[in-house]
Amino acid sequence: MAISFQHGIDLPQSPHQVFTLLADYSKVPLWLKRCEGVAKQGSGPNKVGDKLRYAYCEGGRHGLMDGVITAYEEDRHMAYRYYDKMMQVIVEFRMEPNGEGTRLTHHIDITPHSFMAKLMSPMFKMKLPKQTIQTMENIRALLAKEAVP
Repeated sequence: MAISFQHGIDLPQSPHQVFTLLADYSKVPLWLKRCEGVAKQGSGPNKVGDKLRYAYCEGGRHGLMDGVITAYEEDRHMAYRYYDKMMQVIVEFRMEPNGEGTRLTHHIDITPHSFMAKLMSPMFKMKLPKQTIQTMENIRALLAKEAVP
């Protein structure tokens, strides 16, 4: 019983510029407001199978989720699976050339596992669209800000 939402926007930046921003984990808290940080376990270029740790604050509650990169095609596609005792979250970004810019599509699936998460499912379902749209607008604003010399 996954809770899903998908949203797409058109950006004037190239797929490479969009991908570069999204692949820089140090910048995730700048566009994902509940994120306190994402850390890759290990070094080297990002690749499928790399382990991640996601720190967040949601409703005053701080937490950590383990993660793994599940897709990583430069300038095209990236996806992650984050999980803890309460839930699993699949996060996916697709970048497609659109004229001189990019069509960025963001898809999220939340699968509650714990009893508490299942009880909170209606709230997750209600909040997910607004949070996802706001995240995409934050990405748009950050890309525009980085483009200014």
